[in-house]
Formats: sequence, C-alpha cells, structure tokens
Amino acid sequence: MKRQGPPEKITPPSSRKANWYFILFFFIWATLLYGNTILNNYAVDDEFVTNNELIRKGLAAIPEIFTTHYVEQKGNISDNVSDYRPIVKLTYAIEYQIFRQDDPGRSHAVNLLIYFLLSTLLFFILKRMLKNYNILFPFLVTVLFMAHPVHTEVVASLKNRDEMLAFLCGLGALHYLLKYAGTRKIRYVLPALVIFFIGYLSKASILPFILIYPMVFYFFTDLKPKQYVPIVGMLILLAVFAQVGPHWFLPAGERFSGIIENPLFTEKGLMVRIGTGLVSLLFYLRILIYPHPLLFYYGYDMIPLVTPTNIRAILSFLLYAGLLFYALFKFREKQLISFAILWYLICIAMYSNFIVPVVGIVGERFVFAASLGFCIALVWAIFKLFKTEPNSLTIEFDARAQILVVILLILIPYTALTVNRNREWRNLYDLYSKDIPYLENSAKGNTQYAGYLMRTAYQDPNFRRYGKVNQLKLEVIKKHFLQSLRIYPRNYQTLNDLGTVYLVFGKDPDSAAFFLKKAIGLNPDLEPAWVNLGMAYKESGKFDSAAWCYSTILRKNPQHLRAYFALANVYNDMGEIQQAIDMNLAVMKSHPELDIPYVNIGNYNLMAGDTMLAIRNYEEAIRHRLTFEGCILLSNLYKSRGDTRKAAFYQRQANEALNNQP
Repeated sequence: MKRQGPPEKITPPSSRKANWYFILFFFIWATLLYGNTILNNYAVDDEFVTNNELIRKGLAAIPEIFTTHYVEQKGNISDNVSDYRPIVKLTYAIEYQIFRQDDPGRSHAVNLLIYFLLSTLLFFILKRMLKNYNILFPFLVTVLFMAHPVHTEVVASLKNRDEMLAFLCGLGALHYLLKYAGTRKIRYVLPALVIFFIGYLSKASILPFILIYPMVFYFFTDLKPKQYVPIVGMLILLAVFAQVGPHWFLPAGERFSGIIENPLFTEKGLMVRIGTGLVSLLFYLRILIYPHPLLFYYGYDMIPLVTPTNIRAILSFLLYAGLLFYALFKFREKQLISFAILWYLICIAMYSNFIVPVVGIVGERFVFAASLGFCIALVWAIFKLFKTEPNSLTIEFDARAQILVVILLILIPYTALTVNRNREWRNLYDLYSKDIPYLENSAKGNTQYAGYLMRTAYQDPNFRRYGKVNQLKLEVIKKHFLQSLRIYPRNYQTLNDLGTVYLVFGKDPDSAAFFLKKAIGLNPDLEPAWVNLGMAYKESGKFDSAAWCYSTILRKNPQHLRAYFALANVYNDMGEIQQAIDMNLAVMKSHPELDIPYVNIGNYNLMAGDTMLAIRNYEEAIRHRLTFEGCILLSNLYKSRGDTRKAAFYQRQANEALNNQP
C-alpha cells in the first residue's frame, strides 16, 4: 500500500478572516511607506528597462526581450551590453501594452504593488515556518522589514525592480516547498522549480535561496536530507541552465568595468581583496543599524583598498566570525537566532567582493534580501530584552506593551527616513544634488552628477538658441569633474568630458586642450578626445594642428564621418574651399540621407558671400532633417533679405523643431 503524507491543514474561517485583516494592514503600511513614489519621475539607469523603444512595442517585443541582453547601451567611448533579465523588461512591456503610454508614476505604482505582495507573502511564510510562535513575532518582523530605509533604492528605483522580482520568486518557491514539506506531495515541487527559474531570469540575486531552502527544511520541518537534497540538486541545475543557456543564442556581451566602479576589477592581490571585502561587509552592517546617509552610488574611493591588517577589516572579521561562530554553535539546537544570522550571512556573501567584485563595491540594493535576517534578529533581541520568549503563545500585557513601544521607537525614524528618501528619488536632479555632499570621495558619483548637469546644459534652450550656459551651473560642472579627477586622475571619460565643457561651454580652448591631451595620453586609440582636441585647436586658430588631429583619426578609421567633416571644415578655414566642398560632395554620394554635407557647403557659401546658394543648401539640409538651428538660420537669412513671409515660415518651423527635440 502506498504511504500517504500528512493531510493538508484546513484553515478555519476565523483564521481566513484574520488573514484578510493582515493583508489589508500590509497594503496600507506599504502605501504609507512608498505611496509618495507614485509622484516620482525616472531616475538612475531607468532607461535600461523602461521609457525606451523596445518597451514601447508592448507584447510584440517579447521575442526580442528574450533574445537580447538586459542592458544594451552604446557609448562614444565604451559600450555596455550585458546581463540577461528578460522577466524584468517583460513586466514593463506588459504595462505599456495595457496603458499605451510612458508613465513613470504608473510604473512606480507597480513597484509598490510588488513590494506589498512580497511583504505579504513573507509574513505568511514566516507565520507558517514559525507556527509555534506568537503571531506578534512574524508580524513585527514583517512590519520592520517593510519599513527599513535601506530598501528605498530597490522600491523607489524602477531599474531595481529586478531585485524585488527575484526576492518575490525566491519566496514564492519557498511557499510551495513548505507545502511539499507539510504534505510530502511531489506536485508542489514543480511550481517551486518554475518560480525559482523565473526568479533567476529576473536577477541572479535569487541564487542564495539554493542554500536558504535546505536551511528552512532543517530548522522548521521534519524532512530528512534525503527528501530534499534531490530538490536542491534540481535547483542547482536550473541555476546553471539559466546562467549558461543564454550564451547559446546571445551575442557576446561587452561591459567596461573600470577602477572608478570597483578597483578590485583590476586588483589581483589576494590580501587586498580580502581586506577590502571585509570593509565592504562592515558597511552592510552599518547601514542596517544606522541607515544614513543612503546614496545612489558608492564606487572608488568610498570603500578604500585595504589589507586584512586595517583596523576596520579586523573589526569586520571579528564581528562576522563571532556571528558565524554563534550561529553554528546554536545550529544543532535549531535556535531562531542561528537561522536569522545564517540567512543574513548566506544572502550577503555573494556581495562580499571576495570572489567576484561587484559594481560600485557596495550598494544598498545588495542588502535587500539579507536585511530579513537582520529584522528577525532585531525582533528576537527585543523579545529577549523583556524576557519574553517569541514562541510564547500568550504574552503578558506589560511585556507586549514594552515590546511595541521599542518597535515603535524604531519604526518612527525608519518611516521618516524612508518617506523622505523616496522624495529624493523623485528625479535625477533631486537625487544627485541631495547625495553629492556625501560623495566627496566617489569618483563616479561626481562624474555622474557633472555629466548629468552637462547633458541638461546641452538641452537648455538658451544654449541651443544663443550658445550660452548659466555661469553658476558651468562652475558646478567643472567643480565635480575636477573633484572626480582628484580622486582618480586616470579616467579617460572624465578628462574628455571636462575638456568638452571648457571647449563648448567655457569657450576656453587652451584649457580644453590641456585635459584632452591627458585623455589621449591615457588611450591614444580612442577617438572622442582626438575629435575634441581638433575642435580646440580650430577654435584657437591652430588649423594645421587641428588637421593633424582629424587626419590621425581617419588613418585609423577612414569611415569616421565626424572627423571627415571636421577636416573638411578645417580645409575651408585654411582657404582650401574647393577641397572642403569636394569632400562633402563625396559624402553626399555615399550617404545621400545625411543633412550635414548640405549644411557644411551652405556654411562655405555663406562665408564666401553667396547667400542664395547658401540658402539653397540649407533648405536641402532641412528637407533631409528638420532642425532648430537650420530653420532659425534660414529665418534670419530671409529676414536680412527682406522676405518676411519666408522668414516667418522658417521661424514657425524652428519652433516646431525645438518643441520636438528630446
């Protein structure tokens, strides 16, 4: 006769009604904590997953979503083509399919809903695992977990939905595995495996759950190892398949991970890796205990390179060794505090930098799953403080009041910090400007802030119309690029960007040339600094030097059109007008879709005094591509010739082009 597992537990109606009260509370609590994110716009790296052309295809994008990289970002210096997280993009494609418009508020509302769902699921899983505990214990753990300010980066950032989806799926698989443990019915294993696989396709941060599941079985069920080891084996095979499988059909990825992101990418010394890893682990304990300030990025040199003899590395080693020792010492007794410590250690281990360096060295999102272990331990310690056992089914009124008062004293600042931090994530400017005072030692943090201000300066209508930029903004841009270079002077991107700022906004070609030469000295094979240096020489009237810069580029890359056009313009400035015209005519034949050759020849005609021929070329240019600059130039030219009708027409065209610019 086939042996039957234990019967499934039937939940009485009164218990089901209580569950709905819990669900309602968690929805209200999540809304109080993160409801203000619905007012937020897009922020750091959100363009990876939303507000882009792929997502705007809706469900039609599904084949492309599942056959392309998560990040496909082209740059003028390096490309970022990396990772495979199709489930995340799929959620945004579904949003767009339903609503048919880009709406950051809607996407933030979905993030809030996901956070509510995973928190509610967490409560019911804790309630099931801790079935012999007072219901107050899993409830308070969940409430603290939801309110912890360290989660703001994950919930308030649309790009970081991947962390929530991975954690949600990790919990979803655990839900079915607990059902399997309670009933011994194998039918619950399959949905657990499927959900785990979906979670891995959201983000590999679900990986620690492979160790979490057998630990849960050991602490909270009567399953024997032989009953769950095969399941763990299947999870490992799924993880390997999810990691390796995409490489069979995806093109090779490309991501430049520089020193300013994590110096351990290039540091090969074992002692430095261990020491720096220990300091980064100390950082995670610090932000769990004292979550301020919270920052959008860390990187070099926020966590300095050190060896294990550094005082902070030693302190970290002693703390973590003590935690591990205590957890293992109480392991056989199956004490909850042992489980909480091991949950934390398992989840944070993959972000320790010991084996694989992580982008940014540290990050608040990396502690998202691990923070649950901290919350369990914190509530356990509060119960113990008032000599109350968490597994007491009845708790004296005085002890319960004391516990709730302490929890409330923690929740008040947690909630205030969370709600306030959400406001700082409202948009890039608010986030960068609020965080930058704390990022004095972050090379990339300063570069990102300066780069953002530089992009907004380019888009400023005053700059587009009159070539002028706010002087105060210009000084702030230069200040933070220079601060980044003080932290790490050998950054090609920052040197090139700063040279561009001096050239385009500061009208200081000599200072621009100083920084651009430094960039070229770091990597003479990269073209952007050569292009900008040629422009600086041209602005200084050093036409021979400018021509040499552009010729250097074209010797390496004859198809570099920007350098080709720039060289033609230099020839025009040197008085070799026909050669400049011939070079642009050659591009017209090979690239008939481009407007630039017509603009260039029009400029040559105008400088030569042939206004009508210039106008014909400018009109041909805007037939190829309507631009504000081209239209306003034509408007002014017709106005100078007394043709008010055409001047007004092109003024309207200029306004239309300006309104359509991104």
